Amino acid sequence: MKRMKRLFANELYTAMEKNTNIWVITGDLGYKMWDEIRDTFPERFMNVGAAEQSMMGIGVGLALKGKIPFVYSISSFVLYRAFETIRNYIHHERIPVKIIGSGRNKDYDRDGFSHWAPEDKEVLNVLHNITGYWPTKDKEIPPLIQEVIKNGAPCYINLKQ
Repeated sequence: MKRMKRLFANELYTAMEKNTNIWVITGDLGYKMWDEIRDTFPERFMNVGAAEQSMMGIGVGLALKGKIPFVYSISSFVLYRAFETIRNYIHHERIPVKIIGSGRNKDYDRDGFSHWAPEDKEVLNVLHNITGYWPTKDKEIPPLIQEVIKNGAPCYINLKQ
């Protein structure tokens, strides 16, 4: 597993120890990355399978109940397959779901076009109520996690592969 994603999971684990409102929802990937969170906080971890729109809807429901959902999948899957839910609820209603995309541009080159997200910044420009983050250095991850937990706003974080 790549370093930035491992650091992200470790920092989120630390935050979950302190804040029982944080949840992780994944779309059938990131197994090793989420092992410690899944094992320690099974009641706040969901693997919904390859069901991105449902995954995003669960995140919306949790956020409406005062929880802080981090919804994770490959960038193209989490943004494009769930676009209607993101646009109509998270963006339009400003529901504070934290959307986490794995892979930048063609990071998943070997898996083909469906796994690429070279235009995620352009998509987020249309969804102006969702703040986008593209960290480039590991040291950006800890303060970024703290910021998005505290700010009560929707966001998209793209983690490079």
